[in-house]
Amino acid sequence: MTEPILRINGVSKSFYSVNALKNVDFTLKAGEIVSLVGTNGAGKSTLCNIIAGIYPPDEGQILLNGELVSISSPNMAESLGIGIVHQEPTLVPRLSIAENIFLGKEKLKNGPFLDFEVMKRECRETLSKLGHENMDINRPVSTLSLVEMEIASIAKAVLLNPKILLLDEVTAPLNYMEVNHLFKVIRDLKKQQIGIIFISHKIKETLVISDRVVVLRDGKIVSDMVVDKKMEEKHIISPMLGVTITDDIEDVIKDYSETENREVLLEVNDLSNGKDFHNINFQLHRNEIIGFAGLKGAGITELFSSIQGIMRYKSGTILMEDEQIFCKRPSEGLQKGIAMVTNDRQKDGLATFLTVRDNIVIGSLEKLTGILGLVSQTKTTSSSNEFVYKLDIKTPSLDQPVQFLSGGNQQKVVIAKWLLKNSQVLIVDEPTRGVDVKAKSEIYKLLLQQKDSGKGVLVYSPEVRELINICDRILIVSNGTFVEEIKRNSPVFNEPYILDVIHSNVSIEVT
Repeated sequence: MTEPILRINGVSKSFYSVNALKNVDFTLKAGEIVSLVGTNGAGKSTLCNIIAGIYPPDEGQILLNGELVSISSPNMAESLGIGIVHQEPTLVPRLSIAENIFLGKEKLKNGPFLDFEVMKRECRETLSKLGHENMDINRPVSTLSLVEMEIASIAKAVLLNPKILLLDEVTAPLNYMEVNHLFKVIRDLKKQQIGIIFISHKIKETLVISDRVVVLRDGKIVSDMVVDKKMEEKHIISPMLGVTITDDIEDVIKDYSETENREVLLEVNDLSNGKDFHNINFQLHRNEIIGFAGLKGAGITELFSSIQGIMRYKSGTILMEDEQIFCKRPSEGLQKGIAMVTNDRQKDGLATFLTVRDNIVIGSLEKLTGILGLVSQTKTTSSSNEFVYKLDIKTPSLDQPVQFLSGGNQQKVVIAKWLLKNSQVLIVDEPTRGVDVKAKSEIYKLLLQQKDSGKGVLVYSPEVRELINICDRILIVSNGTFVEEIKRNSPVFNEPYILDVIHSNVSIEVT
């Protein structure tokens, strides 16, 4: 039997009082794609970070090609042929794409001088392999979208010609076509006998791309399955949660009923910013959730940001409860009763050096004061604990800095912050990004509670099934304009039809 390219024996890792990994055994063969799946905080990213030299294991062994190694740093991991793409892009904002891709691996000529010509050529060749040969490699990373930053991060890892490639939630910000591009690249790398560890909360993706699926729960491996044509999503979800799944756990609407004659809460008329979206018109009622469906880059994020005050628009009007408003900054949007969960938690949603408690309450301090007008520790603790419980945020304490939480738990903290704010209009841009299947249902239920309490909700998700589950109406957007509105009682209010409209019959390709 061929020796695995990577073997993990009895690895354990703890952070403070939290056991992130417990006696984990794991193998990866050359030319094999293994998906690591599990709920938020199960230990997936921790295991990858140990392999990549970011964290040292507390116990256990790592063997590469049968030889015992000690991976003490990311540089050592790279020298051993291990590349990693992290869940959140780790690029330098002020540098260009090309400069980021070659950072620490610069090409030299005539002694100490940088060979920009060679670096740019190799950069373009690498991006071309990823299906993005038209990217402007001279653009600063600070001007890139999430999608473009993810592609640049993947290119940086692929440039190393690794023997082992770790992909941690790399598809989270990508649309279906971009996922197809990436999967083609992954399959090509597999043919080159590169071992690939793939992490994703999108179970359908793991079934499409994987040779094996390894399930982690509470820091332990509970299942190791070879993928075949008979495998279904429930076969993976059951060991993830430790329960038997008979129905779709994401299907949270069981007793949906439409409420008529609802009061108009938010009205948008002919809204345009001259670039990303044009002549947008819709009304949001109390007790209503409107879903926006479309490809990444369709202008939905920019539309949401303009309504809340994060970005500016050039023409059109916004009315909040029949009063025209024009929010020039996010604080003005909050004053008018509009809160937004953005799609980039690291950049816009969190103060990662602050604690879980501070991040949850930071937007609602005015209602958490005591008799003397000072912030009440009792109220902040009580409010934070409420949402830690509701969203099942895995943290050793409220005083844990958010930077030490898993990506999914960080996302839950962002959502908790704006649910606590209790605004009349809640805008949520990819609320379940990087969140496991159980937490998705919890988030859906909380959004439905917002609706039932008389609020209005605008939500975007690249996963159409999420919108089908909770929305009263779905507005399909393409190239910044509305294409179609579909009400819940319509016969075409279903995933296949909406995907056809959005993607022109593009879906994840199985080969």
